[in-house]
Amino acid sequence: MITKLRCGAVGALFAAALGTASAAQAADNADAEAFAEILQALTLEVQTNTQLDFGQLVLPTAGGGQVSLAADGTLSCVDPDIVCSGTTGVPTFLVSGGSAGKAVTINLPSAASKLLRNGGTIGVSQDEIELDSFVTSAPSDEVTLDAVGAAAFTVGGTITIDGDETPGLFEGTFNVSVEYS
Repeated sequence: MITKLRCGAVGALFAAALGTASAAQAADNADAEAFAEILQALTLEVQTNTQLDFGQLVLPTAGGGQVSLAADGTLSCVDPDIVCSGTTGVPTFLVSGGSAGKAVTINLPSAASKLLRNGGTIGVSQDEIELDSFVTSAPSDEVTLDAVGAAAFTVGGTITIDGDETPGLFEGTFNVSVEYS
């Protein structure tokens, strides 16, 4: 009987040891790596003496149309009733102060901007021209910063003319921003 008791006690200890080993192996831990990359702040400015300039337009007596200026400066004046002339231009945006070799996303306006006639009244259709459909010279609206953390791009857009605008100079602004991709 003593032999049976000893075998039973040994078996119980062995089973307990197996149970403890399983519980000890079920709890474990691991280390993960963490990273943070500090980038230099971006600066964006418009090159002096560059602006979005659609030139001079002669409108038909009735009706309107659209005039587009591509980011490379190509004017598209396809409406046969609108006569386009004069000097045109696109603004050059300069990115500086960034981290070399990094990609930067260009954020163009998603909503239309209004050009207001000098001396005109906001909200009066004859005093406003809509500017939208902005485009950039950068492929996929992204530039890569050079070795000194700089890049440049141009922007174009489209104006919509109702045909009832009062003659005069129409002016306005639009906002472009950049951020690391």
